[in-house]
Amino acid sequence: MKKAKRLNYPISKTNQHIDYVIIFAYIALAIIGLVMIYSGSMVKSSRSEMTNFNPKFFFDSQLRFVIFGMTIFVIITFFTSSRLFRKPIIPIALIAGSILLLLATQIFGIEVNGEKNWIRLGFINLQTSEFVKIVVIMYLAYVYDRRLRIKTELIPTDTKHLMPFVLVLVMTLWIGRNDFGTSLIILSIIISMFFYLNFERKFTFMIFAGIVGIIILVVGAFIMFDGQFLSSYQLARIDTFFHPFNDPYGDGYQLTNSLIAIANGGLIGQGIGNGILKLGFLPEAQTDFIFSVIAEELGLIGVLIVLGLYATIVIKAFYYSYHTGDLYLRLITFGIGIYITIQCFFNIGGATKTIPLTGVPLPLLSYGGSSFLSISIALAVLSVAIKEIRYRKAINRD
Repeated sequence: MKKAKRLNYPISKTNQHIDYVIIFAYIALAIIGLVMIYSGSMVKSSRSEMTNFNPKFFFDSQLRFVIFGMTIFVIITFFTSSRLFRKPIIPIALIAGSILLLLATQIFGIEVNGEKNWIRLGFINLQTSEFVKIVVIMYLAYVYDRRLRIKTELIPTDTKHLMPFVLVLVMTLWIGRNDFGTSLIILSIIISMFFYLNFERKFTFMIFAGIVGIIILVVGAFIMFDGQFLSSYQLARIDTFFHPFNDPYGDGYQLTNSLIAIANGGLIGQGIGNGILKLGFLPEAQTDFIFSVIAEELGLIGVLIVLGLYATIVIKAFYYSYHTGDLYLRLITFGIGIYITIQCFFNIGGATKTIPLTGVPLPLLSYGGSSFLSISIALAVLSVAIKEIRYRKAINRD
């Protein structure tokens, strides 16, 4: 049976087919991130008592997570295979662990800006919702790989086969109570993976029409009730998106300075460390607005290099997803490609006024250990999937 054979691929053999382009892009983005975090935060941290006036505070903190993340990446990439991830205990333990961590965060979590998104585990603080992204991808891939054995077979649309989506949607709504940006990313991943699966066309069309209908209702309700059902914080973000320069020293302060920083970069930028807007004008320069720092200091050329590295990872993910008949590997590579794409779009879109600000980090570049670890695990799982796809193609040629 083909399925039995594919699960017995030895790690030593599949490691010969690792795609090192993915690894290069991962390392390059991590290094660029470290440099730009230091450049974007050194002035702020040297003036703050909370950082002991240490200009390298954010850099040193991120460096520890980069080393930790890269270690995890190497272990998963070189010493595991999808045979491990397909064992029932792994996806079930991941989804159950995520639910327990989310509950523990609400009970024992650390409150930041009035919201409990963080929990202390040992010597590190983790934003638990960050890890739900990759857990959702691995869980849905496992469930539907077991339920759809033949590539052309349609998944039945009864309740039993929709329950996995219901479960992860409930988790997403729970996360959205405290972390709207992350919940949007997870929701985008879930919707994308749903449409990527072979559900019956009539059912898929009904779901699509339902989503469009909900969007129309929300937009209509917002216009009719002038957004009264939203919090003042959410209203301020929407108003800032449409009119950032109406209040450049208030709600529009971050976005206006982000746009000025991007415009100030020009073609080749001001040079690393020479940016002006990070000198107190861009409060979250090392996190939400790291893209603006890159644009100002490295210019359009630097931005294109960064986007090119992201595009390399995403194109590779979608390419291998298209070129394998193994549904599990297809869903893993497609899901992670969507994950990187959506998160980049939300961060860069917010910084450039393409979409309202969501407060999500730029993958591998923004300051934040939880985000870096989550992306590192995701890219390691992607590398494992790709090396096994390449191995299968190689032995089929032979």
